[in-house]
Amino acid sequence: MNTSRSWFLGALVALSGCVHGSGCLFLQPINHTLTGRIHFRSFPAPDGIDNVPVLVLDKTAYVYSPAHSYQCMSATDIQLIGVSEFPENIIENSRVSAQGSLFESTSAHQYTRFLMNVTTLLPLKAAP
Repeated sequence: MNTSRSWFLGALVALSGCVHGSGCLFLQPINHTLTGRIHFRSFPAPDGIDNVPVLVLDKTAYVYSPAHSYQCMSATDIQLIGVSEFPENIIENSRVSAQGSLFESTSAHQYTRFLMNVTTLLPLKAAP
């Protein structure tokens, strides 16, 4: 009887940080592929205005961030970095697939909770 209680308690502790059914994404160096719509947002900065690309996700992603919590944190938009030049066919509100590693924001020029260091950015056909 004690063994079954121990297994049950162990399973509860192991699953307490995840969102049931969706799984958590891990921070870098793990690569992930996320899809959504690209928006170019402007934010005031001490040295002018920052124009940054933000990926608004098709569905909420849950990211494991051990520095803030042992539970996964939700993310609906992610700032994209590492893209020096966007392809000609990726414009405002384009649906794209971005592949890269996620990390937490740490500086004043990072405007979303999580950012993606992009390795691949591909346009997708519009959803029906």
